[in-house]
Amino acid sequence: MNLTEAFRLAEQNDPNFAVSQKRAESDAAGVDVARARLLPSLTFSAAAGRAKTDTEYLSGLSKGRTVSNDYQSRNWSLTARQPLYRPSDWAGWKRAEAQAEASQITVEAARVRLLRQVAQAYAQALSARAQKAVAQQDVARYELVLKQAQRAFALGNATRTDVEDAKARLDIAQAAVLKQEGTLQQALAALAALIGRSVSEDELDAMQAVPPLAERALAKPLTAWIDAAHTHHPEVRALVAQEAAARQQVEQQRGQHKPIVDLVVTRRMSRSDTETTIGQQYDTTSAAVQLQIPLYAGGGIDASVRAALAALEEAQLKTEAKRRELTQSVTQAYTALRFGYAQWQALEQAERSAQQAVIGTEKGIQAGTRNAVDLLNAQQELAKVRASRIDAAYQVLVAAIDLWSAAEGGVDAVLVQLADAVAPHLEPRHTATASVQPRAHAQNAAERTPN
Repeated sequence: MNLTEAFRLAEQNDPNFAVSQKRAESDAAGVDVARARLLPSLTFSAAAGRAKTDTEYLSGLSKGRTVSNDYQSRNWSLTARQPLYRPSDWAGWKRAEAQAEASQITVEAARVRLLRQVAQAYAQALSARAQKAVAQQDVARYELVLKQAQRAFALGNATRTDVEDAKARLDIAQAAVLKQEGTLQQALAALAALIGRSVSEDELDAMQAVPPLAERALAKPLTAWIDAAHTHHPEVRALVAQEAAARQQVEQQRGQHKPIVDLVVTRRMSRSDTETTIGQQYDTTSAAVQLQIPLYAGGGIDASVRAALAALEEAQLKTEAKRRELTQSVTQAYTALRFGYAQWQALEQAERSAQQAVIGTEKGIQAGTRNAVDLLNAQQELAKVRASRIDAAYQVLVAAIDLWSAAEGGVDAVLVQLADAVAPHLEPRHTATASVQPRAHAQNAAERTPN
């Protein structure tokens, strides 16, 4: 599993990311709801029943007479309405569109956060794995030191204190292995929580090489990264869209003061519909333009406008605050990348020097001028330098991800950079097998040259 594959799994399984997706789907449906208020509507209603009416004449020739009518009552109505002028509903539609756009961009912002979380967990797991290897080499070194001390004590060339001191150092080294194992398991658990399944340390491939990512990022000045973040960062774009939604909210509230004009066409049939139409049927077709003018609403509309204006100012301040925050975070990421890459280059040279030291120590053992402990010390220094270089590489990678995700393209731009920067593994996979031979050689030398 590489970093890109881990991120794809997280996209499919992380519930927090799924929440942002569902919110975007809900807001997208809200656009259709708001637009429906501006589209034609068609309403049909019908009723059928029986009625009985007793009519009593109170004057005239039929005074005092009561007539009973038992009859069927039927009516139906078909009404079509087309809004012609509804400024509040129009602004509501535009507001829903802006809100849906903001939610969709928020999904991309959530992807950026998710990628960073996965990269951090992935890097921590690999760093812990490298540190665990160093601790295991410490154990191997002190095991040999203890064996030499015990042999020297048996020959009378060492004291019991030397043996106990070697034993104490071995115990400390073994405790360090357990500590690093615990750190590794915690990092793997954090990664598993993101990708939705358990993962072992052997599954993780080392991350991509540092030079391509770092050099491409450092080729642009800091000011260019800051400007790109202010314009293209998903969180800024989402806040700008929310500003637009808040602006339309103001117009929506102001629109409640304005008239509403609708075109209404009705076809209606009524038979014995009322007491005065018993035994009569009417078929009516009408078309009219309806006008509604709000006159007074108790001050509620003005209060709604003030609330919407305050919400707009709040959205604008959030955008400005986010830009300032990004200025700081991008500056920190760029600085971490620049100095982290310089540290990685220095450690790369230190690793080559440490490798030469191991080779020189092996030749010294063959010449009789060095012993096994010297070789193990040289191997340990090489392992520590490698672990430090790996740790620096992963820190640089996280900083590079922060920069690339802030620019145009977001996560997709980061994944392209990662794909283009594929290189041989940073971790020396041969370390475990290669150290077997020097260790065996060192043990043989120890038997020839007790310390």
